[in-house]
Amino acid sequence: MRRAFLQLLAVLAVFTLFAAACGDDDESAAADAESECVLGRGVSDTEIKLGSSQPLTGNLAALGEATAFALNGHVDRINAAGGINGRMLSVVIQDDEFMPEKAVANGQYFIEREKVFAVWGSVGTAPTSAAIEIHDDAEMLTLFPFALNKDLIDVVAHPLYFSHAPPAYAQTKAWGKWLVNDFRPNEELRIGMMVINSADGEQTTQGFEASIAGDSLVDNQTWERDATTYGPQIVSFIGNEVTDVYLGTADTQYAQFIQEADQLGLEARLWGSSGTITDNVIALTGDLSEGVFGVGFVASSTADIPGIQGYRDLMFGQGADASHLGTASLIAYLSGLVVEEGLTQAGECLNNDTFVEAMESITDFDTGGITQPMTFTSENHLGNNSVVIFEVKGGAWTRIN
Repeated sequence: MRRAFLQLLAVLAVFTLFAAACGDDDESAAADAESECVLGRGVSDTEIKLGSSQPLTGNLAALGEATAFALNGHVDRINAAGGINGRMLSVVIQDDEFMPEKAVANGQYFIEREKVFAVWGSVGTAPTSAAIEIHDDAEMLTLFPFALNKDLIDVVAHPLYFSHAPPAYAQTKAWGKWLVNDFRPNEELRIGMMVINSADGEQTTQGFEASIAGDSLVDNQTWERDATTYGPQIVSFIGNEVTDVYLGTADTQYAQFIQEADQLGLEARLWGSSGTITDNVIALTGDLSEGVFGVGFVASSTADIPGIQGYRDLMFGQGADASHLGTASLIAYLSGLVVEEGLTQAGECLNNDTFVEAMESITDFDTGGITQPMTFTSENHLGNNSVVIFEVKGGAWTRIN
């Protein structure tokens, strides 16, 4: 009996030692998992540092200034609420004058000097297209720029790139279809286009040519970043008797074109690209803006919907005025909402891998009506593919499709 009791004690002792060893293994495994977390560049225990390249000077400075308001507004809002997973957000904004070579230099600065986690909300297709190679080579995320080059959304070529801006090619292709099917189904159209002299401009024209209205293109003009007048292009449009002109410009350029077209006697419907849909166009042109059109991919900055109310609250809270409201700042605002969601879902161990995994798990993200709900996957980093048509009616941009 005594012998059996001693044997039982021995067995229990073995099990106790085994359980203790297993407990040590579990604690050790947890410690190892914690120690294996490698934070991404620009991420510390207390901060997430981002960079942004903007045209703060030059012809397109209005876009950069408006975007900077939105980016800084998000940083202030997020930090006032305690940050993201215990980390405060910061953004370093550098001027590129909308010049590709300066955007490349800014990218190098962000990588080598500032060591940012991601480049966020930059403005311009040409600058972004020029800088994307060094971003990719340095394994730096490029998040939601206002860039419309269709090659950028190739997930295989640019796996660290995320966007909610449909390419210019897709926008003008959809516009051409809408013109023929819905706007003027029985009218003979003679289309003129004026696009920036860049890959973005070429794709803008190619998208329309690929649409069912492509055969109606009768005049294709370009403009340069340092242009001071659009008189020669307008004279050409008049000579070719165009019925409609599509302008791939920013808002101040659109306003100047509207004024010069009136002075020179161009009788055609005017269609601005996504960067022209701002209150600034109306303020600069007054009654001349009545009846002009815009082709974009986000709601109007004056729309009575929850998403726009949040945007306006943030912008005016930063001290913005009406000239800062428009597509550039709106897509920057929208990007801040999505970036915040991705950073939050990535958790405390924040690096490229955890962020991309988090972004690719976002489904039906509610934008408050600014765009359709956004979804990202491993095969698709473009969360929004909608195209919206506007007309100035009664002194305000009004959606008509």
